Amino acid sequence: MRIIIALIVSFILLSCSGKDKPDPRKTEVKIKMSDGTELATDIFLPRGNGKYPVVLVRTPYGKWQDAWMSKAFRFFRIAVVLQDVRGKNGSGGEFYPFKNERSDGLQTLRWIRQQPWSNGNITGWGGSYVGYTQWAISDSLDFLTPLLTGANIYDFVYPDSLFSLHSAFLWGVVNASSTANTMPPEKLKSGPLTLPVSAADDSTIKDVQFLNDWIAHEKYDEYWKRMNVRGITKSPVISTAGWYDIFLLAQIRDFQALVSDGRKGSRLIIGPWCHGSMGEPNEFGGLKKTGKPTKLFRYVKNQIKGRKPKLSSPFHDNTYNLFIMERNEYIGSEVYPPEQTTIVPLYLGPDGRMSFEKIEENGVLTYKYDPADPYPSLGGTILGDKVGPARQNDNASRKDQLVFEMAVNEKTMTLLGPVSATLWLQSDVASTDFVVGLQDVFPDGKIINIQEGGARVKPLSNHPQKTEISVWATGYQLNPGHKLRVFISSSWFPRYNRNLNNGEAAATATKISTAEQKVYYGGDTPSSINLPIFED
Repeated sequence: MRIIIALIVSFILLSCSGKDKPDPRKTEVKIKMSDGTELATDIFLPRGNGKYPVVLVRTPYGKWQDAWMSKAFRFFRIAVVLQDVRGKNGSGGEFYPFKNERSDGLQTLRWIRQQPWSNGNITGWGGSYVGYTQWAISDSLDFLTPLLTGANIYDFVYPDSLFSLHSAFLWGVVNASSTANTMPPEKLKSGPLTLPVSAADDSTIKDVQFLNDWIAHEKYDEYWKRMNVRGITKSPVISTAGWYDIFLLAQIRDFQALVSDGRKGSRLIIGPWCHGSMGEPNEFGGLKKTGKPTKLFRYVKNQIKGRKPKLSSPFHDNTYNLFIMERNEYIGSEVYPPEQTTIVPLYLGPDGRMSFEKIEENGVLTYKYDPADPYPSLGGTILGDKVGPARQNDNASRKDQLVFEMAVNEKTMTLLGPVSATLWLQSDVASTDFVVGLQDVFPDGKIINIQEGGARVKPLSNHPQKTEISVWATGYQLNPGHKLRVFISSSWFPRYNRNLNNGEAAATATKISTAEQKVYYGGDTPSSINLPIFED
């Protein structure tokens, strides 16, 4: 979210208007939808008469929060339209996340294009939920600027098919109640521990229908298909993602859906960003390295004005701009992963060892997983405070995990692209989860998370079962003197909802069972972590 905050600051600095003065070019209107619902909308026009390109922002967070944009964009003679989505703030109707954004958004676009001050060219703007409101109408926009967002909501709520408990619950209760922000942190923290998980909202604020629906629809079905707008885009896009962001995988998939048909002109930037405040603050070299937001704004302005946009330093004018953390620079590429990336298996072995050479001896490692004491998620791809990179030392001595380490000696190890694990697994329960995490052990002993991912499996009890697990993706450099650390556990809570090990639907499950987990290595069961090794 640092990029979004910096964008706001930089745009305010661009403003040439005084503060706290009535804006003579602001008009407040109610745009009526086909069912009679009226959506509160603010219109900001440049001074003078004419037809202008338009930037549209549709938000559930209060259009007044985006009023700063009006000054910055008007300075470039661009009109700004800010709208509260259905059921929020000044707009009528009932708020049900993501459900009405396509219909309402398309009707708003038609209304704008009929106005005498619109030249018909409309650009979407915004991040997170506001970014989804762009994707939802992306077949009718002329340009998109999604930041830290996704077009397929199932990927946000059920990444890796595991319920994103903390992010979905926290966002859900805050947006379903005007008093959630004033609740004691302990109450919000204890909510996810409630069983069944469908009662977590009741115990915190009230019964929230859309949260109940999210929990009830564990599988990708018609419910989620109606909110999936991936692949409908017809216009150019500059998409900004974060390696630690909750939408990372979704945003990569969204972008790949754009370029898979051979269309050019769009850009994806993945920086060292997360969806909240970092657990372990790191500037990654500062704005000179991560990129000044004003340079992205110039790109957007040129696109809106019909000029050929071009990214400039520290970005490359390539389809993909991928930041490598701890090396602190962007790599430009026309493909993802870059051509210089090779997926290399790192084989797990006994005594916590890992090797790029195959391990001949067969073996098995075990641990117990108790859902009553789930493995805590510290930072990572989660929404809120102390997310993204965070110290993992408090988890180092837990018994419900397997840990492997490998020293990085004379040469750096650079990871750039998708990470995965190929594990041979066995368990004594009907259904369980496995989570894999990559970490960086610094010379001073500090352990920082790089990336995590998990999978729900129904293990065969009589012999090991090969399972592929996505560990998301990263751009990260491990420097000499550091260690690559890998942990395997069966929870990462509350990032993911804990599996109670009984194969019951999460909406009603209350019974907890302890599982004995087995991970095989070597021989004909060669468990490995598959690393995207970047060589340049």
